[in-house]
Amino acid sequence: MANEIVLWDSPNGASIPATISNVNELSGYINMLSPKEIGRINVSFDAGLFDMATEYTWNRTIAVLRDRIMSFGKEFVLEMLGRNEDSLSDSNDFLSDVDIINLSADLGLINKTAKILFLQSSELLKHYLRRDVEDELDITQAQACIKNCIKYVLAMSDDGFSISFTNFRDTLRREILSESHEIFKSLMNSPYFYKRTTMRTLLSLSKSQKAAELEIVLANMVSIIPRIWGDLLTDDRYPIGFAYAEVTNAGNLQLVRALKSVLLKVKGFDYVPESLRSNTFIEAANHLLEVHQGMNNFYNEPAAANLLFNLGSSIPVPALGKCMTATIACKIGNSWGVSWDAQTYIDSILGNLTDDRWEYYFNKIFMGDETILLKLRDNDVIERWCDFVQMYDLHNKNIKDHHVSQLLQASSNNRKRAVREKAELLYDKLR
Repeated sequence: MANEIVLWDSPNGASIPATISNVNELSGYINMLSPKEIGRINVSFDAGLFDMATEYTWNRTIAVLRDRIMSFGKEFVLEMLGRNEDSLSDSNDFLSDVDIINLSADLGLINKTAKILFLQSSELLKHYLRRDVEDELDITQAQACIKNCIKYVLAMSDDGFSISFTNFRDTLRREILSESHEIFKSLMNSPYFYKRTTMRTLLSLSKSQKAAELEIVLANMVSIIPRIWGDLLTDDRYPIGFAYAEVTNAGNLQLVRALKSVLLKVKGFDYVPESLRSNTFIEAANHLLEVHQGMNNFYNEPAAANLLFNLGSSIPVPALGKCMTATIACKIGNSWGVSWDAQTYIDSILGNLTDDRWEYYFNKIFMGDETILLKLRDNDVIERWCDFVQMYDLHNKNIKDHHVSQLLQASSNNRKRAVREKAELLYDKLR
């Protein structure tokens, strides 16, 4: 789509012939590592230490992406993640590999294909690096992972890497965008994640800019956010309400006026949280999902799931999306299975949900839930998803979206191929 290029584009990776799989040949395309680092990859691979070579390449790739992401500033990164600094367990290294992959895709560092491949690699390496796994990473798996790392990240050059989004972000703080501006018009017709990222970028800039640049950011916020509000899913509207509550408590009158103007235009004061209870649930849900996506997840999930369960059976609406995503992710698991010891807590959380809560999730959140949609590409996960849908009678809920309804109906009939196709269709609409 042409309009995808106007805002900020994503690199399609280096042009490496499909016939090349030899790691020594592939390493000749690397621009982002030193000769010493490249030598370590080749020596390890030639010695048959495929897991060592792959892990080293992967860690260097993630480090490059992390540095690029953090160059935008910690406050911006936290805004993109929907987190606050008080909730961080380790303020020095708060980004998981999955966080880095997701943010890299949102900020145009990698494209949609790379995101899917990298998420698969993360899960693969997480499995093989567990101490209780005796199987070894084979040569074809290692070559594929290393090639993807080189093609989509390590073969890039410093010049121009992430420059597209940087230019867009600079425009938001240096130029008032009228409705006739090409960027403004392109945004209205862009895929969903551009609108979500633009909203979060404006929120971040509104908290960090000063003087004239702040005035420009606020002007753009008041004009842009109301125009994309109707396209934002419920979970992506709440950050505006949370920001309004935050700056009101802080006494930031200038930002209060701007956000109040936005909320008045869209009649969005329902998205302003009434208490800190929502934040507590969101932090627990974020922790559960982080544990699920991290190392030794089968061992660590029970405590995290129990923490969320112990917060109470009535989940505040502003936190419902995050809680559902984390809980369902643990329920259907990953390619290697589920944490059985966590299932008691997971089932208790899900069992407390009323029909209106299920319908809220599937009508307002699910079609934008990339975590779950991407999981529905794996046959074993889809099988557990079908059992999950049948267990909670989800196909008989009042679901408004035609594609979501079809996906649930296919799930109730164990039509795994149809489930995968519908999940891919919903995901493709986001990007």
